[in-house]
Amino acid sequence: MVGSGRPPVITLLVAPGSRAVGERLELDEEEAHHLKVRRGEHGARVRFRDGAGVGGVGTVEVGGRRPVLAVELLEVAAPPPSLVLAVGAGDRDRFSWLVEKAAELGVTDVVPLATARTADVATRVRDVHVEKLARRAREAIKQSGALWAPRVLPPVPFAAFVDAPRPGVCWILDGAGRPPEALDRAEPVTALVGPEGGFTEAERAQAVQAGYRPVRIGPHTLRFETAAVAAAALIQSAREQGANG
Repeated sequence: MVGSGRPPVITLLVAPGSRAVGERLELDEEEAHHLKVRRGEHGARVRFRDGAGVGGVGTVEVGGRRPVLAVELLEVAAPPPSLVLAVGAGDRDRFSWLVEKAAELGVTDVVPLATARTADVATRVRDVHVEKLARRAREAIKQSGALWAPRVLPPVPFAAFVDAPRPGVCWILDGAGRPPEALDRAEPVTALVGPEGGFTEAERAQAVQAGYRPVRIGPHTLRFETAAVAAAALIQSAREQGANG
């Protein structure tokens, strides 16, 4: 993809949007700083990603107010099959780690859920944290090489989320549930993951009534961020099994 010479070793984020070869993109402040830290000089060839399906290779131009990326090669990826993690909006630092790993695992949407047991968590995820979490998701694709980053939505009340129609397979993680079955690779999947202490019995009953199937992912009680990451990995594995089965 990168032609002759050594492949680019620096990956930069650009704003989502339609791109064309020859276009010149001014880097934002954070990416300009990242380029400086990585010692990216004028004329350096770098990879870029926009987190919305577009990436490629370009050349850095330094000299103006901020560095500019001149697009040389483009790569466009179709949207991946929907994989939604709806997770109790617990401690924001642990949630941030979750978002990063979700990006590496191909999750398409991360939804913080306002549940009965997150209401009293002082450090819970709030609307004001969403932008930073979304940035964390986009940063994660620099390492993974993915062209799509997960969307991070503002916190949603549990009842409102589960009562809204969802396409495809819907799971609620539950230690008393059944093991997961193979999935069609293209089938949308939504997984509900409880906060610290889990969902209440009333929440669990509401989810089951709304069509969510109780699924267990292991023999032990997991922290919410571990459970979410394990669920994402399991779903991708189940899709692979379905594709090969």
